[in-house]
Amino acid sequence: MKKHLFSVWFGLIMIPSLAQVKVSPATDSVDYKTLYRAYAPVVGPGENAVARDVVFQKLTADYWNDFRRFLKQNNFRPATPFMLNVQGFFRADGHADLLLYQYMVNGQRPPASTETVFISLLSAYLAEYPLPVRSSLIWTPFRIGSNLYVSTPEPRKAPRGAGIIGDLAEASRTTRPDTVKIIQFGGLDLDQVPPVIYRFTNAEEINLGTNYLTALPAKLTALPRLQRLNLMSNRLVDDSVFFSRNKSVRSINMQKNSLTRVPKTVRQNRRLESLWLGNNNLTQLGNNSFRGLRRLTDLNLYGAGLPRLPKSIGQVKRLKVLDLYYNHLTALPKQLNRLKRLDQLALAYNDLRELPASMSKLRRLRTLFVHHNKLDNLPQQFGKLANLHVLDLGYNELTVVPPVLSSLPALEELDLNNNNLQEFPTVLLSIRRLKRVYLGSNPLFGREAMSSPYAPMIKQLEANKTQVTY
Repeated sequence: MKKHLFSVWFGLIMIPSLAQVKVSPATDSVDYKTLYRAYAPVVGPGENAVARDVVFQKLTADYWNDFRRFLKQNNFRPATPFMLNVQGFFRADGHADLLLYQYMVNGQRPPASTETVFISLLSAYLAEYPLPVRSSLIWTPFRIGSNLYVSTPEPRKAPRGAGIIGDLAEASRTTRPDTVKIIQFGGLDLDQVPPVIYRFTNAEEINLGTNYLTALPAKLTALPRLQRLNLMSNRLVDDSVFFSRNKSVRSINMQKNSLTRVPKTVRQNRRLESLWLGNNNLTQLGNNSFRGLRRLTDLNLYGAGLPRLPKSIGQVKRLKVLDLYYNHLTALPKQLNRLKRLDQLALAYNDLRELPASMSKLRRLRTLFVHHNKLDNLPQQFGKLANLHVLDLGYNELTVVPPVLSSLPALEELDLNNNNLQEFPTVLLSIRRLKRVYLGSNPLFGREAMSSPYAPMIKQLEANKTQVTY
């Protein structure tokens, strides 16, 4: 162990001398009141969060991922993992002034010698690498808080199998690149697309997820048989993504990058069917965002910081699955009703107070998740959703179950958990195909439900072969 620590200390000597950043334990002696006055919080809590927070959350996640990479490069390998809560105090230009840390409750604290080396490396990293903030995001000193998990990374096991390449050395050695169909280069700490990848002209699937890519060259999608491309968890920004015109690519995953809009060259994938853009900060979606994506059937915009859904969504007329979980939507555009083939629509965790009556034109809709919003009713026109099988209205503001539900001939599963129901929803008795209903966490229901005056109606539902959860 001493030999190992000596090698790390030697590595530290090689790090250039930089302005010191104070790294200290968080104790009662810290003057938090003065610090909090001088450094404003930049990420709002819970419902007070704003679209800018998505950017900072990604920035800080990338920043600490880079720190773990820095630890790896300096051969820091703790014998046991540990977790800290850290508060960083930064100048407006992103340079750190102070970092306070404390080990998580019930967490494993490293030996003193390991901790000393770790804190030295942390200080060196903070001094050398500022948080890459932009003036459009912040203009005053600020503070951020994070949980930082530190461990020795498990050795990567290269995927193996017929037609699979998962190792750069193997990719260079192989004498039969024509037999390779799947390239698994995820988690290789890549800063750029490795040139060796272009040897595999028969590749159908390429995984470059969980790397450090800052650009996507058009040459990659010029591979003639490529169908599926995974670029999740990289560092791609708007003007760094380029696609070649092709008729082969069917699926692209660009979740967890730093995009603010749909890259224009995405349209070069003329037969694209699945596009996943969740966990970006897509505040710049315009009316041309989806133009040309005529074959798209699956669109993922999960946690994308959307304040609104652009009218151009109506252009994607073949869409079957649309995921809008965890955004900031307060209304939906009427153009949504043009998605005549839509089968699944996820609107949960937004700020919707009503659903537009025009949604009744989505006649093929089978599944609608709209839990965790602010709905207190449904439009009467919803009775026209003749194919709706699953409806989740949990965690809304319903005091009465909308009567229109009795007009849904195909409804089989209904979630009404965590609303404010004040009377038994007798409408449930007239939903003929209802198989499951969830009524828990309403003022009306609890453990005493079967000893209440409503017990006979619950039994009647159960006699109709409806599973009731309360």
